[in-house]
Amino acid sequence: MEKNKQEEYKVYLEERKQLVEAERKTAQQFDKAILTLAAGALALSITFINHIAPHPKPNSIYFLIIAWISFSLSMLSTLISFLTSQAACRKQRDIIDKSVLDKNDSKNKAASWTNWLNYFSIGFFIAGVIFLIIFSIINLL
Repeated sequence: MEKNKQEEYKVYLEERKQLVEAERKTAQQFDKAILTLAAGALALSITFINHIAPHPKPNSIYFLIIAWISFSLSMLSTLISFLTSQAACRKQRDIIDKSVLDKNDSKNKAASWTNWLNYFSIGFFIAGVIFLIIFSIINLL
């Protein structure tokens, strides 16, 4: 029976390792995608103003400003999340070390901050897209 438990534990550890690696890769892809899309949207909006709507309607400029602020905040949130992610990894190593040595349980605040920054990043990106679309529609009609 003991051998069965050890084998199950090995399978568990391997599966957990694969899930952690998959999560890490997904997080990296998310960060790269947000940075690329937000920067691209900023560039696209500047091109739109220069070539398609060089004289935007006065009331529409506010939508463009909000879109630019949203894209900028999206990129800033992502960049800050890189730093909090590094801090979260360091803190998690400390937590693991303490739990193995002292049997002490701790919370990882940096990991929570990283998650929130990722939510802010996608939220600001979505807001930027919405306001850029509104601006574009107003100036194309």
